[in-house]
Amino acid sequence: METPTNNLWLPRLAKLCVLATLLLILVGAIVTTSGSGMAIATAPHAPDGALNPAGWTTEFAKTVEHGHRLLAITVATLTAILCAWFWWEWLGLAIAFVVIGIAGPLGHSLGLDGNALAHFRYWPAAAVFVIIAIVRAKKSGHPITANHWLVLVAFVAVCAQAVFGSLRVSLETAGSIAAATNLRTFHGVFAQAFLALMVVIAVRLCPTWGEICARHPHAKLSKFHRMAIAAQLLYFAQLACAAYLRHRNLGLLIPSWPSAQATGGLWPDSWATGDGALRHQLMIHFLHTRILPILLTGHIIGMSIGIIKQAKGETFLTTPAKALLTMIVLQFILGVLVIWRGRQSHITNTHVIVGALICATIAMLAARTSRPGTQTVAA
Repeated sequence: METPTNNLWLPRLAKLCVLATLLLILVGAIVTTSGSGMAIATAPHAPDGALNPAGWTTEFAKTVEHGHRLLAITVATLTAILCAWFWWEWLGLAIAFVVIGIAGPLGHSLGLDGNALAHFRYWPAAAVFVIIAIVRAKKSGHPITANHWLVLVAFVAVCAQAVFGSLRVSLETAGSIAAATNLRTFHGVFAQAFLALMVVIAVRLCPTWGEICARHPHAKLSKFHRMAIAAQLLYFAQLACAAYLRHRNLGLLIPSWPSAQATGGLWPDSWATGDGALRHQLMIHFLHTRILPILLTGHIIGMSIGIIKQAKGETFLTTPAKALLTMIVLQFILGVLVIWRGRQSHITNTHVIVGALICATIAMLAARTSRPGTQTVAA
């Protein structure tokens, strides 16, 4: 495992992974909003076993669903290449791809169903690569840095996300709607967690990251770092509520804003009269549309203004802070419009992708204000 520190192409590949993930999230939003998630009722292949299903270039639902899958394969491949490059473990990657190729036909010959086959295809290959990478790195005597572990976690995460996507389709086809819905919810949240991880990796692999951080005392940056972490936690709480409502078609459970009923009250009448399940759903909806947006928006506005004031001239902090300030105001407006306009698809999809951009920008700020460790960039 060779580790020169002057390679500019590896950080560029990490940035490409970030851009591809953002595009994947956008297409995933279109799939969900248009109800195209089951346009192809088997995964990862089409019903006839082919990679590209019939009609996928002419039927909108199949186009966006299969396009989502092809983008997912692209993101997974880019992440695998990034990991192999950083660890300098091309042999392990080649063996992992061979395992994936063998596992599919072998699983079919063993009579495995779609749920088992999804696990059978990906986890052995991921395990083979991880084991080979760690064992060979330790034998070579080269240090394994925090960046190595982050990139390896990203590789395992993208494999897990592939399994989640395949399992969701298989479960829904088998009639396990509740399990499939729960997995769809988790799949949506996990996608943005992966995005945040890739942003952190891209920042840490940037050759100038350590130099920038070295010019500033950690005490100056630590305050912003804590604020960014808090913002990310608030964001994922908001995202979890959003995914729960979105994948259960409950986005308009409280169909007005800011009032929760026609009489103008802030609390919905059904809160007191509904059953336990309805009250649970109403609580999540109220958190998503009232409580968490106010907390998150207020926190990000305060953090962004603080960074802009206290880090004058440091564009590596002030530029994303200004962008974040603009996006959170836009996101708040989009959230209100989703309710006022009855979840129109173009507004809803824009709301999702702006949210993903907010997630990525917060992760960027969190990474840029973290304490730099040893950077090791593989050639």
